[in-house]
Amino acid sequence: MNLFNNRVNLVLSGGGVKGIAYIGAFGVAERIGYKWGNIAGVSAGALAGSFAAAGYSTEELKNIMNEFDMQQLEINEIPGKVSAVSRYMRFANEYRSTGAGSLLHFLCKGQAEIRDRSRTAELSSYRGNILKNAVTYSKEGCLYDGDYLEEWVDKVLAGRGIQTFGDLRGGMADKANPNGYKVRMTAVDATRAKTVVLPDDIAFYGINPDGLRVSKAVRMSTSVPFAFKPVELKKQEQGVSQTFHIVDGGVFDNFPFWLIDNSEEIQTAGFRLDGGGISNIISFDTPLNILKGLISAVHDLGIPKDVYFKGVVANIDTSMVSFLDFNLTDAEKKYLYSSGEKSAIMLFSNIRQRKSLLRKLIMTSFFKR
Repeated sequence: MNLFNNRVNLVLSGGGVKGIAYIGAFGVAERIGYKWGNIAGVSAGALAGSFAAAGYSTEELKNIMNEFDMQQLEINEIPGKVSAVSRYMRFANEYRSTGAGSLLHFLCKGQAEIRDRSRTAELSSYRGNILKNAVTYSKEGCLYDGDYLEEWVDKVLAGRGIQTFGDLRGGMADKANPNGYKVRMTAVDATRAKTVVLPDDIAFYGINPDGLRVSKAVRMSTSVPFAFKPVELKKQEQGVSQTFHIVDGGVFDNFPFWLIDNSEEIQTAGFRLDGGGISNIISFDTPLNILKGLISAVHDLGIPKDVYFKGVVANIDTSMVSFLDFNLTDAEKKYLYSSGEKSAIMLFSNIRQRKSLLRKLIMTSFFKR
């Protein structure tokens, strides 16, 4: 390991609008003098990671986020826009059942929840059923226009001369990232119930990974069921056309650390947006809480991975803000920035301590020879 290397790999979790906290974390790295190595992200982490890979400074990112038109939505509009919410309200009334369990029962269409995660075949069927229904409901109606997000990301990245992943070559090629992309992200192919790595796995759909627009990949990685419509990819094979529906990568895994080489040649910093999830929802008696519950219910459905993450992880406290709070106040934005800064200060302190300890061990070993 190069102990004097100021490069740090980066892993960013999903978390909706709470991802603004990453700007605070980036600011700390900027002040200390760290440069990003390879970046991996999902959903909000994919969005932030793409901007970081483009080389935007913290102040520039703050201005960019302030210029983004956060689409506000009245709570009363939700049942009309999101069919899954109105359907669940009828379901709950018919079965006189509410709560997290009833949300899963609704999404499974009566299939029993699988609690023993070692029963792989049944778990796969369970996840597939949830995904199928989530896609169906999301196609019927969702909160926001994914086109707007994609166009905005495209415009922001164009400010740094970036359009496709071919423009983001120049990262560190290794066994986890053989093509050396500066940033990669995950999405879920709901049709195949499979995690896809972008841009690498886009080749399956007949698209050159270098030619994939980064904004399109970000849109796929952030296509949260019920909030955005799934992205449709069509594949022609032997004269037959098949349509695949792509949704948010956090559906299967909200912290894709496995996208980064765990050889520890370079230190890895991981940030997770913590708090404000389904456990914080007291009841499902409003359309907004039902929507939040539905979104939470379809996340982290993947089979837990037994690969140990060798980096340093910081949980950023975002419990005071919901992942759907797109109309944030200035005070809430400052809270997120501050939370990101506090977590980053602790994380980079831990990284420096690890490097210092390794130096001492190496020197001690050297002088004992």
